[in-house]
Amino acid sequence: MPETHLALKYCGVRIDARTLTDAAGTGTDRPTVAAELRAVLYALTTTEALIAALLPTIDQGLRDVEQVLVAVADDPVPPIDTTGVVQARGPRLDALLGRRAAQIEHLRSVTRLWTAQHPEPDPTVPAHD
Repeated sequence: MPETHLALKYCGVRIDARTLTDAAGTGTDRPTVAAELRAVLYALTTTEALIAALLPTIDQGLRDVEQVLVAVADDPVPPIDTTGVVQARGPRLDALLGRRAAQIEHLRSVTRLWTAQHPEPDPTVPAHD
């Protein structure tokens, strides 16, 4: 199932996952808004997972550096990774954050198209039987 909660998180639009899956269909050669929305949701989910996986390593490296900087004489200090954990992973984080920002903008564009094609019923209007 697509991670439709991201549309709510970044666009303020609630999209039913089953409706999106049904609208995307399978085996069609023609691109659809539903298929594109599903693809951008998948890509954004993947990017956010990569960022989440990278953060603990960077966080630990920063805590080690902070502990060394605040240490006084005779305090035990952790060894700092000489390869530069923060410096080595910083550019990757920057690239992932840039990709995430572009994916969010794309999600917003496709979500506007989706909502134009699938307007939510007005809750103030009674349903007709």
